[in-house]
Amino acid sequence: GDVILVAVSGGADSLALAEAAKLEGEKLALKIIGVTIDHQLQSGSAAQADKVAKQLSIPCSVEKVNVEVTDGLEASARRARYAALEKCAKEINASAILLAHTKDDQAETVLLGLARGSGARSLSGMASVNGIYIRPFLEITRKETEATCQELGLQPWQDPHNEDLSFMRVRVRKKVLPMLESELGPGISDALTRSAQLLRDDADALDQLARAFWEE
Repeated sequence: GDVILVAVSGGADSLALAEAAKLEGEKLALKIIGVTIDHQLQSGSAAQADKVAKQLSIPCSVEKVNVEVTDGLEASARRARYAALEKCAKEINASAILLAHTKDDQAETVLLGLARGSGARSLSGMASVNGIYIRPFLEITRKETEATCQELGLQPWQDPHNEDLSFMRVRVRKKVLPMLESELGPGISDALTRSAQLLRDDADALDQLARAFWEE
């Protein structure tokens, strides 16, 4: 009987997640509801958000946000998006918010952390469960979600921002990771995500030891 909110951008990953959540939700008597965030950063964004919402087999609303750019477009848009998701979840009393990050996203996150010279916690990447947020697709590749959409007859939206090389994450996705795969051999994404899980285990263990030491 719980309500589960699915964040749907319109890309292959989130469309596949919405359909998978519907199938699994029916078995568990869960009410699956989608939400599409309209960042209003591109012309025609409202029409595109409406198109995304209408092609899903689950109820899906559109939430408009105003992005105040303070520390870069990516970070500012992410902050506005997560605030809107939490607002929507509160309004419908959702017990969880599903996000469609994949194994490819995880590899990119770890590589970006390495470039910044981050510690174990940051290099552990995204958690599969972090409070109200759940990422069921961290072991799924982007190719698999694209194949799923093709099989189901869904039409993913290609966000122009995902092709803009001025964004560091796009450069990692389009240039750095393919170059590493070419020069070092296939399996780089798998290796990065495996390292992320090992570092998460280490960071969790250190936190637990630190708490025990402090309590003593």
